[in-house]
Amino acid sequence: MPTDSGKKVIILYILQILQRYTDRDHSLTQQQIMEKLRSDYDVEVNRATVRRNLSDLIDAGYSIQYTEVVRSQVSRATGETEENVICTDLYYEHDFTEPELHMLIDGLLFSRSVPYRQRRQLIDKLGRLSSVHFNQRMNHVRCMSADSPQNPELFHTIDILDEAITTGRQVRVTYNFYGTDLKLHPSLTGDGQPRRQTLNPYQLVASEGRYYLICNNDHYDTVSNYRVDRITGIELLETPVKPRSQVIGLEDGLNLQEYVYQNPNMFSGKTENVEFVIPRSAVSLVIDYFGKHVSFYDLEDGQVSCRLMVSGEAMKHWAVQFANIARVTAPASLVEEIRGELRKACSLYDITD
Repeated sequence: MPTDSGKKVIILYILQILQRYTDRDHSLTQQQIMEKLRSDYDVEVNRATVRRNLSDLIDAGYSIQYTEVVRSQVSRATGETEENVICTDLYYEHDFTEPELHMLIDGLLFSRSVPYRQRRQLIDKLGRLSSVHFNQRMNHVRCMSADSPQNPELFHTIDILDEAITTGRQVRVTYNFYGTDLKLHPSLTGDGQPRRQTLNPYQLVASEGRYYLICNNDHYDTVSNYRVDRITGIELLETPVKPRSQVIGLEDGLNLQEYVYQNPNMFSGKTENVEFVIPRSAVSLVIDYFGKHVSFYDLEDGQVSCRLMVSGEAMKHWAVQFANIARVTAPASLVEEIRGELRKACSLYDITD
């Protein structure tokens, strides 16, 4: 029999058994719970003890589901037939459904910022939020090693940026670029020293599998987007952030959803009304990239005119990438910039005609 201290933890053992071994598709009877107590914790209890502790857990609000079954038995005391209600097919209703956990895990699998080791640890932690049956299927999930170099300071940087945004304080950072040695190298000052930048952080956002910081470089008056995985040596300052009203592009506040749509792939820069023409067959491609904030107008010969408010830099990048199907028609200044980029591309391939 369990000691007094052992009796007190039996209720925790039962809860752990339900959380570990059960879910909506896998339940246990009270008899099976007794067997798990014996095999996993070397504890012998009777059915009345299991029933009492289950009742206490349910009364305490734990998400334990069960089926009530009426069973008849003859009372030894009276010899009469009595009906008892038995709770069976018990399972723990986890906070996350298996499809929800799969979505979270898939997000980590395709993250290009989180280092491999941390991704593996986070996926294992997410797997423990469900039963062993889910974890058995997780053995088929493989966390591929990163296809690009990883910044081991990433989580620390995110933690400091979160505190800075919450408390409204500036940060000082070193911003880096990758070299041919696949390592991060800092941008340098004129005398060859790592350049330290003071930033006013406003919002962290995940886009295309990477983390970005929407901020303002304190030496300028425009909004910028910094890749968080390229930040090292972050330092939290005591000085307050520059008010958003003093930053061009944030004068009217930061509507995050609108900002992300207007700055696809987190290209910063002035937003403007842009028009371009595509074949009707490319409409899905445009929606995939720019979302639903595009107005479409039918033209002749199966062509479609598209209009939206978007960062000029983002649009220039997209137009060059899809120059074989898309033609920007306005504004004229952006058209000329794209022509310049395409002339450079042609010169690289010795295209003169």
